[in-house]
Amino acid sequence: MITFNHVEGVWDGLSEEEREAHNQWLAQFTSDLATEKQSKLVFLSPPDQRRTVRKQGNGHLVVSEGPAIPGPEQVGGYYIIEADSIEEAVTWAEKGRWLVGSNEVRQIYYAD
Repeated sequence: MITFNHVEGVWDGLSEEEREAHNQWLAQFTSDLATEKQSKLVFLSPPDQRRTVRKQGNGHLVVSEGPAIPGPEQVGGYYIIEADSIEEAVTWAEKGRWLVGSNEVRQIYYAD
């Protein structure tokens, strides 16, 4: 899995031309990835629509608006890809970083 994490405010600071260039680049990258690897792109809802459910030490559940881990960089979505190695997945993550922010690569283990 390759998450794509964006720094808050970066997208808002882009011009329409830069946003269009990003969208074209993303479509091409997604197409290239799908051509070479079995993959799926998943976008997450905007940050203002998320909720965090947290169990406290006293057993109570608290639901709050916002991220589980506060910070300026938040997950915007992820790719699920079939890669032969973590190194190959990292190569795709490097190719898939266009905006300021990070891509995190993690292996998925499926429960039986």
